[in-house]
Amino acid sequence: LPYPFITTNHKFASQLQSMTHTISMKKHNKSKKDTTKNPQPIATAEVKNSTNDSSSLSLATRLKRERGTASTTPLPPEWSRSTGNNAKYLTPDDGDDFHSCLKECYRGFVYENPNEIPQSIHHAYFSLFKGLNDSGLFLYDVVQPGGKKLSLTFVTRTLVGDPGSTYKYLGLRLFSHPWCDVDENGDGRVIEGELSCLGTTLVKLGYSKQCARALIETGLVNKKVISHTNKVLQTDIAPFVKNGLVGSADYSLTLINKMEPFRRKKDLKNEAIHGLGKTSVSWHKDSGLQDFSSIAVYHNLQDINGRRTNELDDKMVPWKVALRVADANTRTPALSISLPSGSLYYLLDDFNHRHEHAVISGSDSLRYSSTHRVARDGAGTWKYIREKCKIVLSNSLCAEILNALREQRTTSLTNYEKTPERKMLVKEVRSCHQLMTEIEFEWIRQWYIQGKHHSELHCYWVKPIAYLEDIFVQLENVISHVNSILETSSTSKIGAVTEDLFDVTIEEIENRKKLTIEWENRVKDSIFKTLKPNERPLPCDVLDKSNMIHSSIVRQWRKGFMSIENSTGDRSNSSKRKARDKTSGLTKREKKRVASNWEKLRKNL
Repeated sequence: LPYPFITTNHKFASQLQSMTHTISMKKHNKSKKDTTKNPQPIATAEVKNSTNDSSSLSLATRLKRERGTASTTPLPPEWSRSTGNNAKYLTPDDGDDFHSCLKECYRGFVYENPNEIPQSIHHAYFSLFKGLNDSGLFLYDVVQPGGKKLSLTFVTRTLVGDPGSTYKYLGLRLFSHPWCDVDENGDGRVIEGELSCLGTTLVKLGYSKQCARALIETGLVNKKVISHTNKVLQTDIAPFVKNGLVGSADYSLTLINKMEPFRRKKDLKNEAIHGLGKTSVSWHKDSGLQDFSSIAVYHNLQDINGRRTNELDDKMVPWKVALRVADANTRTPALSISLPSGSLYYLLDDFNHRHEHAVISGSDSLRYSSTHRVARDGAGTWKYIREKCKIVLSNSLCAEILNALREQRTTSLTNYEKTPERKMLVKEVRSCHQLMTEIEFEWIRQWYIQGKHHSELHCYWVKPIAYLEDIFVQLENVISHVNSILETSSTSKIGAVTEDLFDVTIEEIENRKKLTIEWENRVKDSIFKTLKPNERPLPCDVLDKSNMIHSSIVRQWRKGFMSIENSTGDRSNSSKRKARDKTSGLTKREKKRVASNWEKLRKNL
């Protein structure tokens, strides 16, 4: 296997579980909404000592306790001059009105002009944009907005970040290129030395030297952007929030876009609501980010030949950043802001909670933008799914069955015949099913749908995907063995089998079948015929060879099992037995729904 094989070590599994255990905390009362239209700095309150030392809590926990979540963040106040002002949007040319609206309703949007930024940062971005572009890393994405119709993005993009990070948007998982050296497990590795010494492990993975250098430059400039953002947070946000507690700016990835101007990209659509012009990126909030985390965006304009430009020609339509309050009933106008090439702008703290942004296309220049973000902790990283695989395959069920298969012997799970062990068996079978589903639909299918060219570019991910495919096969072997025991229990009594074990199996199989149908329809979509052959979905041998049993067969086994269970000491009359036999193929949840529907029908009658 590409990475160290997972050992069936129960002690290791329990250690991992204790490491990932989190302490639940009582919710605190929400702070009252600040309705002041011109917020004044809040004096930092002295925090009293308590039994729970807040310094030991994570930033995310402290933010949730003191400031709530993204969903509970109040909308910004209405613009004080909205009455009598019918403007759909404002620009800096609107003078005092623009600055008034920006201050009252768009706190958190801050931008730095190019002359405020060190030349070293400008040089680094120009170099890395060129390196990534020359390496062919910018690709169009086939996304599924709202889980419905597939569409091709209007911009090409690539994701760079912490090794093993991903970013999921509009139904598609983007796999990142690492911006630092990696160790044998695929985790980040610190190597001291000059830039020329860095990236050697990326070259060994298959990246070209030019590409590896560009990726390393991205990681280095990200550190500088983090430092800049933290300074801006302390001056522009901390004085206005409770206890000066601001969200994270420890950016873990950056989504880098390459956008063509509307005179070259003829299929761009007009922004219909405010009449802002041709839209390269339509209205949206950035998703999958930590609550209250900031976003930093550096943008650079170049002519078609890759030379820097500032769009000084009056005949050229400039690129613009558009902002609006995320409320259909707001009377606050949107903002449209043209920024010079080399600007760095921020969506600070809770700005992304209650605002949306868009990118309005320019007429002639190419636009590169690097959008630095703080991804949510947990699901969505190689390290997360790798550790989850270790935990699940270390449970006693997987250990017993996989060892039996290796030794070519049978096992009937006789050590699960007591009530506590039977309950544990149900949990372990469920965890196997759920991990299979997650690996298939959140990782393997997400990888293969993006085509051969994508896999050739993402050298880092070839081994992790192969590893996950192997784990999928092992889990399938475990589940297949459990299914054979369920089949046997339909004709003879087996102490380890219960109704709940059947129900978990039926529910998970049907869920996976539903997702399979959705993905099969997705892969057949005609949009893929418009792509180059090497950009179309790839077949996956592991999934093609998978032999998923139909839930109707398991339901028949359940009927046989229930017949044996009910035959022991059953003195009920024949009519009750027949009624029970009719529902013996249903899960407990389904039986409750049937009973509930019957009660509703009786009331209506």
